[in-house]
Amino acid sequence: MRNPKTKSYLIALLVLISILTGCKKKEVATRPWELKPGSAEFFLNQGLFHLNSGQINMAEKKLLRAIEKKPSLKEALNGLGIVYMYKRELDKAIKYFKRVLNIDPTFIDVYNSLGLIYIELGKYELAKENLLIAANSDDYSTPENSFVNLAMLEIKHNKLNSAMRYVEKGIDENRGFAPLYNLQGVIFENQKNYEEAVYSYKKALSLLTDADITILVNIGRVYSKMGEKNKALDVLEKALSKAINSRIKDEIRKMIKELNKE
Repeated sequence: MRNPKTKSYLIALLVLISILTGCKKKEVATRPWELKPGSAEFFLNQGLFHLNSGQINMAEKKLLRAIEKKPSLKEALNGLGIVYMYKRELDKAIKYFKRVLNIDPTFIDVYNSLGLIYIELGKYELAKENLLIAANSDDYSTPENSFVNLAMLEIKHNKLNSAMRYVEKGIDENRGFAPLYNLQGVIFENQKNYEEAVYSYKKALSLLTDADITILVNIGRVYSKMGEKNKALDVLEKALSKAINSRIKDEIRKMIKELNKE
């Protein structure tokens, strides 16, 4: 089985994207053309646009301009924290997130982001403390994000029953959130409960508009463990046909090759 840490990082990427779309509404103008050119809010609006478009370097540039104009603009500081998460400059990300909390301790999005960083840094207690604040806050609109991250944290520390509890709490919050079912599949797979693992992975897949390569690979791997060679090949060949990343393609080819040896 693949290392759960590797799987959790793949899921973390999905959750990181959801931070941008699922967090509380930002306090920026709904009509950008009404913003005064050159103002802090003007640069903030541009920075968040670039951030949501995946233009990380441009987002960084605009958000830095925003805090030059207004150092206490918490939305810009939070945006910079997310920028540095993407760039894997985690110490910088922590610095900007802490600046947000110094200004506004109720800016709940930050606790989820800090939890993700501390997971990556291997700081269990700090990760759990921050994620629990987000997950249990009445002001956080997407607590399912934090429950996913709590479950990832517990999987990394081989606390599978605790991980499943957080997955179930997340599902109670949002039954349509695919990463929760994917994590549920990871837990069942680690417990060698392969039928339930396949069911959970398929449930995750059914909630997505486009087939996720990682989940297809997960399903193929579990079918292989179950001795369902043909089903495994069907799923892995589908994954190979959709894969773009060369590393993932090589991984899938290797799995198919191993199955064809049997």
